[in-house]
Amino acid sequence: MSSIPRYRIAIVGFGSAGASAGIMLAARGHEVHLFERAPQNEPVGAGFLLQPSGMKVLRDMGILDELLPETAQVEKLFCRNTRDQVMLDLHYNDLAQSLFGAGTHRGTFLTLLEKHAITSGVHLHWGHPIASFTQSPQKVALTEENGTTHKDFDLLLIGDGARSELRKQTSIPIKCKQYPWGALWFIGQRTEGFANDTLWQAVESTNLLNGFLPTGTRDDLLSLFWSIRMDRVDKWFSSDLNQWKEQVCYMAPQAEDYLKQIHDHHDLKVASYYDVVMPYWHDGRTVILGDAAHALSPQLGQGVNLALLDAATLVESIEQHPLNEALPAYSRTRKAHLAFYQRATRWTTPFFQSDMKALGLIRDLAFPLANSIPYVRNQMVATMAGLKTGIFSMMSTESPSLPVRKNQYLLDDSASAS
Repeated sequence: MSSIPRYRIAIVGFGSAGASAGIMLAARGHEVHLFERAPQNEPVGAGFLLQPSGMKVLRDMGILDELLPETAQVEKLFCRNTRDQVMLDLHYNDLAQSLFGAGTHRGTFLTLLEKHAITSGVHLHWGHPIASFTQSPQKVALTEENGTTHKDFDLLLIGDGARSELRKQTSIPIKCKQYPWGALWFIGQRTEGFANDTLWQAVESTNLLNGFLPTGTRDDLLSLFWSIRMDRVDKWFSSDLNQWKEQVCYMAPQAEDYLKQIHDHHDLKVASYYDVVMPYWHDGRTVILGDAAHALSPQLGQGVNLALLDAATLVESIEQHPLNEALPAYSRTRKAHLAFYQRATRWTTPFFQSDMKALGLIRDLAFPLANSIPYVRNQMVATMAGLKTGIFSMMSTESPSLPVRKNQYLLDDSASAS
């Protein structure tokens, strides 16, 4: 019986895709070197919603049960407008009784990934900014900004984010556009008025949107997101903070106590978003993962989940095919899932973040109607859960790797989704 080849692999970027791929590849015996420009893994970043699709990958990796106690178990997404019309009221258990989301702090998640990267044998190189790479039919070499080179890799994974410079050095056609709208975000203690199982949002027209996401950890955190045009950020930082708080309370009256934790404009951070489109994600001995490959607006909350599926799919392709066939197989396998979420995000975002106010009127008419039709609502839940692979197709909800609810997995880790 022939043995499976073991490769020397370079990864650039300690994010969800790069770190997860590194853990899985090292666990399978590959020599993995991960290069990150940051000097260390700092517990910073906004909250995000881990979906069943992403949790399946983490369960297969054997680390989900370690993460779940640090998360908030989210049962539903609720969104209303300022006239108290319900835009969305999506419950995971409408699709399958066992499904839920997990509100997670990015710092908590990356700290866990670092721990498992070390134990799996990944060689972590913090403070090593990679500026360029070259590849031949046989090998890949990396060059740092200071000129230091790292040679003789069989494969390069580029996972350095939406603003990646390395992806420009491939021959893959790329379209990258920054969204005009971004977000201000803050993480504080959850206060009364916000349920710990609900992602709560409010909208007015298409230019006012805020959301509150239970973010887990044992401190019971809650993340605030406030939509803002990027060309208005500087003006916001010089504006009256109390007036802004009044605006937030107009959108979410229950936020008054929560906002007392914000004392200065700089307590909030700014997030910008990009739309990255590529027809495929491999070039020679190089493959692109995560936001570097397909960044999108956070409207559907799928960034980390798509990145995890990238990593899992790539590892499976490498296990099943010779390297020259594995990367094309990876691009083929990911195409339908990524295409659906890129198109769905691109279509949905202007209804919630844009200057096209007419779309807000259409949304306020169409979304309550769609939410009231069981089949359409279930398809929206499947989209939220990260399970859709096309307009009329989706992943199975019966996989034994899908997570079960916290109260179940604490008692019976062998339970599976129904």
